[in-house]
Amino acid sequence: MDGINGRQTFPRINRLLGYVGNPQNSLTILHIAGTNGKETVSTFLTSILQHPEPQRQRILVGRYTTSFLLNAKEEDISINNEAISLTEYSRIERELIEVDRSLNLQCNNLELLTSVALVYFAEKSCQWCIIETGSTGRQDPANIIAGQNRICCAITNVGISDEAFLCKFLSQITGNRPNKAICLLDGSNDEFVRNTITKRCHDVGCRLKITDPSLNKCNVRTDSWGTLEIHHLPYNEEEYQIFNLRVAIAVLDFLNKEEKISISKDQLSKGLISVDWPRSLHRLDYCYESSSGKKIALLLDNANNAKAARNLACHLRAKYGGTPLTFVIAITTGKKVPPLLDPLIRPQDHVIVTRFGSVAGMPWIQSLEPVNLFAFIKHRYTRNVDMQPDLQSVWTFLETTGLKTVVPVIVCGSLYICKELLRLHNCHLPV
Repeated sequence: MDGINGRQTFPRINRLLGYVGNPQNSLTILHIAGTNGKETVSTFLTSILQHPEPQRQRILVGRYTTSFLLNAKEEDISINNEAISLTEYSRIERELIEVDRSLNLQCNNLELLTSVALVYFAEKSCQWCIIETGSTGRQDPANIIAGQNRICCAITNVGISDEAFLCKFLSQITGNRPNKAICLLDGSNDEFVRNTITKRCHDVGCRLKITDPSLNKCNVRTDSWGTLEIHHLPYNEEEYQIFNLRVAIAVLDFLNKEEKISISKDQLSKGLISVDWPRSLHRLDYCYESSSGKKIALLLDNANNAKAARNLACHLRAKYGGTPLTFVIAITTGKKVPPLLDPLIRPQDHVIVTRFGSVAGMPWIQSLEPVNLFAFIKHRYTRNVDMQPDLQSVWTFLETTGLKTVVPVIVCGSLYICKELLRLHNCHLPV
């Protein structure tokens, strides 16, 4: 059982949480995993679950994610879309750090962040907790949550590089209740991913439902509400979002059938219209020099998987056509480079390759060596390629070479280059 509840994989955080009363054991979890689309699915579920019936008291829905580009660490933790206050975050973090030091556990930053989230949700008596499994994969401390606390797991689009992790993750879903747990899988996944996860669910005794993979109609078939006709998609210009919506609605359909929620078709339809959907693309006037306040227009999109890269390319072609573009790119070691760059880079484009720094608490995440990326891009895509050792030097290079244009510079390739850039931006802003 230790392999299921994570005690062998996460001994430090388990000891830390055990000392403060195992708050995770009082929570009811909806786990969202996958490579692309977790944020959309989580946002939909958070918004709908808050208002099950007009006459009932408002439900508290906790949400924990480490995937947002803009977030300070306390903004990764929210209840009903309202981030934990810095005062409360600091209080809980301080108490956990004191325990960590007294037990000499040496928990890393991600383990402490996860612990703060679980303590906070338990303190507030959240009825639902939506936990996103991040890109740290099987080393993600969010996976310590015991199987019996998971109601279901929704799996969005899965990159082939993440498939092995997700199969191991599935073995934790069922816990002590194999007849109750369910896995809801995005049907648009590649056949190899669908077959592999189907086999794994069968092996661990977990029920599996695969959503409709068709694009020809924006409909969602449900057992609770019949067929829902979706007239307005989130990201209206991106038709693939119907797949994420089907996953989210499948979660709600399951909860409704299990009598864990009571949502009418009318409430669900209103929720579809009212949800404030997040966007992957983020425009930023990046302040790269604190003394002078100099800024440069950027377009940030981590585009760290093939599907996200294709979506970014479609956006760029539609908006800028054949205009030469400037890219700043860093990629995480272990990622396959061609699927990330084939849709994006053309001979007329200019590319600056660089690297992101160390990721706090996650030493296993490394940036691909710029010299290797430089050689690959120059051979395969464009001769207009340069290399800079870090993000700070990129902006000086752009300024001195005159590559700053009215078209935003596109920063992409990894979530971590975007997060580092945003951290630097906030440091450079005048106080």
